[in-house]
This record gives sequence, structure tokens and C-alpha cells, in this order.
Amino acid sequence: FFFFFLMIRRPPRSTLDRSSAASDVYKRQGNNMLLRFFLLATLSLALCSLVAYNPYYIDPETIRTTDYTITMILKHVRLSFGSVILANDDILKASLLFESLDERVFRIKITDSQAERWEVPIYNPDARKYYKQHLIKDMGLTYTSPPYKFELADPRTKQVFVATTDTTDTTLYLSDKLIEYGLWFPGDAIFGLGERVNPSFELCDGPYRDCTYTSFNKDIDMPVDRGHPPGGKQSYGHQSFYMVRLKNKQFVGVFFLNSNAQDTIIKRRSTGINVNHKTIGGIVDIYFFYPGAAEEVIKSYHSFIGRPYLPPMWTLGFHQCRWGWKTLDKVKSVVKEFGKADIPLDVVWADIDYMQDFKDFTVNNVTYKGLGEYVDQLHTMGMRWVPIIDAGLKYELNDIYYKKGEEMNAFVRSAYTKKTLIGKVWPGYAVYPAWMNVNASILWYMGLQNLYDQVKYDGIWIDMNEASNFCHGECGLDNTEGTDGTVHGADPHDPKEFDNLRYYPGDASLLTKAISPSGYHVVTDPYGDKFYKEFNLHSLWALHQANVTSRFFTNVQKRRPFIMTRANFAGIGMFSSKWLGDNHSTWEDMQYSIIGMFNYQLFGIPLVGADICGFIFNTTEELCARWMQLGAFSPFSRNHNVNNAKDQEPYNWPLVAKAGRNALRQKYSILRYYYTKLFEVSLHGGTLVKPLFFDYPEDDKAYEYRNKVFMIGPAVLVVPVLEPGAMKVTTYLPNQNWFNLFTDVQVHRYNPSTKDGIELTMNAGFDYVNVLVKGGHIVPFQEALKGSIKRMMALNHLPLDVVVAPDGKGEAKGNMIFDREEAIDPIATKEYSDIRFEFSMEAKKMAVSTTGAYRLNMKIENFNTLTILGGAAMSKVKFACIYGKSGKLAEVPATYSPANKRLFFRQNSSIYWGSIENITFVDNCN
Repeated sequence: FFFFFLMIRRPPRSTLDRSSAASDVYKRQGNNMLLRFFLLATLSLALCSLVAYNPYYIDPETIRTTDYTITMILKHVRLSFGSVILANDDILKASLLFESLDERVFRIKITDSQAERWEVPIYNPDARKYYKQHLIKDMGLTYTSPPYKFELADPRTKQVFVATTDTTDTTLYLSDKLIEYGLWFPGDAIFGLGERVNPSFELCDGPYRDCTYTSFNKDIDMPVDRGHPPGGKQSYGHQSFYMVRLKNKQFVGVFFLNSNAQDTIIKRRSTGINVNHKTIGGIVDIYFFYPGAAEEVIKSYHSFIGRPYLPPMWTLGFHQCRWGWKTLDKVKSVVKEFGKADIPLDVVWADIDYMQDFKDFTVNNVTYKGLGEYVDQLHTMGMRWVPIIDAGLKYELNDIYYKKGEEMNAFVRSAYTKKTLIGKVWPGYAVYPAWMNVNASILWYMGLQNLYDQVKYDGIWIDMNEASNFCHGECGLDNTEGTDGTVHGADPHDPKEFDNLRYYPGDASLLTKAISPSGYHVVTDPYGDKFYKEFNLHSLWALHQANVTSRFFTNVQKRRPFIMTRANFAGIGMFSSKWLGDNHSTWEDMQYSIIGMFNYQLFGIPLVGADICGFIFNTTEELCARWMQLGAFSPFSRNHNVNNAKDQEPYNWPLVAKAGRNALRQKYSILRYYYTKLFEVSLHGGTLVKPLFFDYPEDDKAYEYRNKVFMIGPAVLVVPVLEPGAMKVTTYLPNQNWFNLFTDVQVHRYNPSTKDGIELTMNAGFDYVNVLVKGGHIVPFQEALKGSIKRMMALNHLPLDVVVAPDGKGEAKGNMIFDREEAIDPIATKEYSDIRFEFSMEAKKMAVSTTGAYRLNMKIENFNTLTILGGAAMSKVKFACIYGKSGKLAEVPATYSPANKRLFFRQNSSIYWGSIENITFVDNCN
């Protein structure tokens, strides 16, 4: 302003004519100068604002348009107005890409037009397979300049659903080590952004209206993250997908494809939600999934990052683990105690206790002598065995894997020494595979095969794969270490490149329990070696490892993989499942596990669950009993705890044994339904478990229960007990028919005169879980509560009941899928059959259709029992007449129960469901 004042200052009064006319001229000149000052000051202020919040404008001469893309150059105001910015690493020219990927998917990419920058590879080979590009002129895009701004409107409604932020927040800023991109949504709630322990499924859900969420894989004991600035309370995974609920109750999905450490800053305002993406590397690469139902948006996102892999069916059973089973004899006693207590057990896990000196791919032949033979015995008993493998390999000169890896240049290297980077994990000093180098995969294959030659494992649990490091950055082998495993003083192995960044996401060091960001992967190339820094790769470490481990199962062992990971990045669901990490034995953490399951449905990992009863601290009998009930219905059900806590296997308390025994058999009863929904998620994407409001977005009461209950697929609602001392539980039921799946009692009847549902309070003992089925659905069901089923494999020999729950119109649909369970990918090879049902009470008929010809040739596939709930309108029916292509196959007499209004048909037949075309319900089949 002082500069402008000097330029426009008026002349000294002494130089002016004293005449009256001259005085008038003087006054006019003075007024004009004041006006010029005001205009220039305003322009200066606008320029400062422009530079502060969005210093970029579009060069109109560079705009190029095709049917599906628009490209242009963004220029920094510094090029036009001189050196008006403080930072020296600003990107002055950026290339901007608008791209239509599909009718409902849009991409914005911004990167340096004059220098190559790190871009995250697309790991999904089918990333665009399920999309059909749409003319970009019909995508609802509007952009303006100066400054650069854009907005997207939904072509279906013409309503804007995302735009650049206004000048109260940064819209766009690009430099070498700091990138910001601001978005505005006309929404009222936001979900996603992992990994963290959320106290609510809705982000920024509380008194704080401005929240910061950090994404950067980190080995941390899972603090609760309420979004309080400056962030930094993230945990093992880096998931930068989120959904915004718009004010019209539709959802829009957003994926920020960037692997560098970053903060997502959320500001909730009366006009909507501002979201500022703030990262320290890479590029701006954002994908928008247009407004729709939550399930529709999630499926579209999964099609891009990779639809989830299909785990073996046995993974839905019950798993038991413990860090602290110090001997094989202890493991054997645990399995025996499960049998004595009559508690189902499908999978036995091994934490690091089984290893020799905690070294990967080894077995301790003293404390775990005979492990291979015992695992063979478990297999004959119908059980599976899964061992842990950690990220770091032992740094030991005579270690077979260290020596081989050094020969192959397969490890992450130090930028300081130019030799293999040394970290520290459970075996002591350790080295880390450099996954960008194919030799790291070869070394990993060798280790996995050597372990399999010793013990025939059924899956692999990969842990510490953030990758974690007990030293900060690197270990100084010639320095004295503190008791926490860190080097005293400054670490000489770390160059200064990342020491003084302008911004640290979460206000936290990049070195904490991590490999140094300046470490690098070497990829040998005939045209010159390529180097990839951990600064860019850190959060991708687990994704690479899971990919390689999965390919070992499919390409080497020729069997379906089962991999359980701790760390993760977008797309890892193509290769791995996920457990929610080192949680705590508290009532709060039990409830948070529901939210964790919901989040990973968004991220494309359906088989997910928490450590039942909690990992850290001692649990209590009541907490563990209630957690066994909730955890039994999690997709992944595993009890696991830390080595210095009390034993918490469910047989240790009578109450926990009862709760676990019955809840697990309740899950067994709907396991065919559970697996069918898991199969469909692998086939199409989408959620396996979800909050109630996803299906009822207009129902505010359903939204209130977002953290308390969960749906399994579209049909089944689980209502767990979440508070100590409670013997009743309350849920909200939207206006529809609802039935108790295990008593067949109708608990709510659809009311056509209202849109409102009801709040229902139910008894909640320890011998059952309240599981309801929603009207309009047909669920395959097996009576596993009766008898003493201890393994889920026995279910194939148990009769199957098809349960029909009609909606308010008396209609219902459903299906069940059978596949070749040992097939690597039955979806790709079409080794499955899908039997679908469509019921009409008005027509008194159920149509049956089958896709696929695969058969198990087991009792479960045959017609045995058909149950129609709420069947009062059909109480006079005497027979079910079963017809196939060749005519009538059977007539089955009806039994009607007035007490619960259930119509029941049973015939122990060998009629294959796939051979049935329709069933009619009549007085006489003739």
C-alpha cells in the first residue's frame, strides 16, 4: 500500500496555482488520486487474496477438448505479476485434466507440466472395465478463470454437488512438498477416511465443526480420533475415500488418489461442507462418484479400485488366537478345551510365539516341535491353521534370507550409506523387502514355500506391514540405543531432505516407527536403474506385500488365497482381508468395532472384524460375553489378546462359553446367506455389513442408530448389547414387516398409513442375540442351534430351510450361491450356481431360477424345508406343489402354526433346488 501511495500521491501544494480555478483543479486532482488509490488498493487486496487462496488461472490458448476429456495449462500469478509469493518451490505451470470415465464417474488431475512427479500406479487391471465413457459435455462440468474454479452438477437433477471452495479456504496451491486442493459440497454429513478409531461413523460428529484427519500408515495403539486439529491420530491404514451425504439425502463419493502423507481438513458450515486436501507430495488426482444411493456409489468406487477378492467360506467361521501361547502343548490344550466346552472352533492362529527367535518363515523346533504333524491333525478334524508373518526379515549375516536378498538387491536401501537400510522389529535388527523390485517377490515366494514345506498353513497373517520400525527411520548399528529401540541423538543415516518441510501432516514426524522416507527401492533397468523413495511408497508397502502374497497362493500353490493384513491402502481388498488392529478391552472399543466394520465396507474389504474381547488390557466376563455375541456376527470373528493379559478364550468363564457357543451357532445358521452376500460383494462390489440408514436415507430415526446396530446384506439386522448391566436392548425398525429370525415371531407389521417406523425394546440374555429379518427377503437358513455342531464344514451335511419373510405387499426375493470352495476364483471360472427365489403371497406361488450348473452334490442343496413367516393369509393352504421342467416333482403337506403365524413345509427329499422351477401353494395339487 505504501508503494501504491507513493505512485499516486498528489503534488505539493506549493507547486499549484493559488487562483480559484487552479484550486478547483487541485481539488479534482485530489479526488481522482484518492479514487485511484482506492481502486489500486482494492486490486492489491484482491491479488493478495488470490495468491493466498488460489494463485492459478487458466491459459485459454492451451484448452484442448475431445469427446471425453478437456486439458489445459494452469499458470501461477507469479508469472504475470512477478515474485509475489514467498515459497521458491511453487509449481508455476500445471497441466489440468478433466476426464469422463463413466456416466457417473468424473476425474480431475493436476500435476506439474514441466517436471515429472510421483503418481500412484493403478493396481487394478480392470479399473475401467466396468465403466463406459460418457461425453464430457453431458457431465455437468462448468469451469471459470481467473482464478481457476470448477463445479459439477448432476445431469439427472441439474443440482451442483461439488465445487471449488470459496476464498475463505485454499482452493488450489501447488508446490514440490505442499499441495492443497479445496472442495465444497452442499452436504450435511461425511463418512470414510481411514484408518482410525472413530467414535462415530459420521466424521466430525460432535461439538467440533472443524476437524483434521491424517492419512499415513502408522504403527500406533489405536487412539480414538475425534478429528481435533492438528490430527495425527490415524493408525495402520491409508484410505482417502469418503462419502458426503447431500442435503437431498443422496451420497456422493470422492477418492483422492495420493499415497503421500496428508491431512483432510473438514469444515462444516450452514452452507455445506468444505474439504481441504493437504498433502506433501505426489499430484492432485481426484475421482468423483456422482450422487446416488450409498450402495450404488460404493459399488462404483469398488469397480475402480478393484472389487474384493473372494475368501474361502471357512473364513466366516470362528478363529482363536493368542500372543503368549509359548508352546505347542498350550495350543493343543486350547483346542481340547474348546471341545470340552462344546464351543465351535474353525481356525487356530499362531502369533510370533511359534517362530525361531521371531524370525519369519521359521518354526521353533523346541517349543513348537511337531507343529507340522499337529497341523495335519487339525486338518483331519476339520480345522485350519494360519500363522503370522512380520514385515521385517532378520538382519543376520548368515541368515539365508538376508544373504539371498543381498545378492538380489531385494531390500530397501539407505540414502545415507547406499547399502541396505537397517531397521528393528521383533527379531531385532531387520531389513525390508523393496517391493518395487521383482526380486523382493522372488525372495518372499522362497520364504513362504519354505514355511509351507515345514507346516501346511491355510492362510497368511501379515503384520507390522506399515512398515513398522522400532527405530525412527534407521537404526545406527554403531550407536548406543535407548530402551525403546531408538537411537540417541540425531540419526546420521537420515539425509536432510525431509527434515524441514513446510508442513507435516498431523504435525508429526515421518520417521516415527517407520522406515526412513529417504530410503529407496532400486529397480534394475537396462537403460539405467530407477529409484523409488519410501517418501512416496510408505503407505503402499502393505498393498505390495499383499499383492505378492496373494500371487503366491494363486500362481504357485494354485489355491484360493486367504490373507489377513493390518496395514492397508486403497485397492488392497483385491488381495487381502483386514482385522482392526490392536484394540482395547473396553466397552467403548467394542462399540467402535461396529464403526470400523462400516468403514472398511466403504474401502472395499468386506471380511473384517475386531479382536473379540479386546487385545490390550484384561477383559471382564460380562464384556467378553457381550463381545462374543457381537463378534460372532462380524464377518471376521477372532478372539485374540496380548501376551501379558489374562487368558480370554471363551471357555474360561461359564457365561462367555454360553454366550459364544450360542451366538456362533446362530451365525452358523445363516452362514449360507452370509457367504452368498460375500460372494455377491466380490462379484459386484458393495457392502457386506452396513448401517441401517444406508437403506433408509430419508429416515432420520434410522440415522440415529448409525453406531449401534448393523445390517448383514439387505435382509438381516443384528442388535447387540453395548452397555454393561443391560438385559434389554432397543433398536429402531423402519416401517416394514420385521421378524425374529430364530423364533419366527413377527415383531413389527408394516403400516401403510404412515412413513414412520418404531423403536422396539427386546429382552437381551446371554444365550441368544437378537437377529431380525426384514420383510421382502428370502434367507437360506440351517438349524445349527440344535445339536452340537463344532465345525462349519458340517453344515454341508445339514438340511437347509428356505425362510420367506414377506413385505407389506406380501412379496419377497432372495437367493443362495454354491461354489467349488477350493477353486481359486470360481467367479472367473464360473464354478458356481446361483439359485434365486421370488415369492408372491397374492399369487400363492414362488418362482425358482438357477444360473450356473455347479453342484456340491450334498444334502444342503436339496429341498428340505420351506418356511413362510407371517403367513396368516395362507393359513388354509394344504400343500406345496413342486414343479420342474419335467412336471410335478413332489407335493409337500403344510403345517400352520397359529402362535407365530408360520406356514411350514418339510420333506426330506433328494430334489435339487436347481431342478425346481416353481412352487404353488394350494388346497390340492391335482
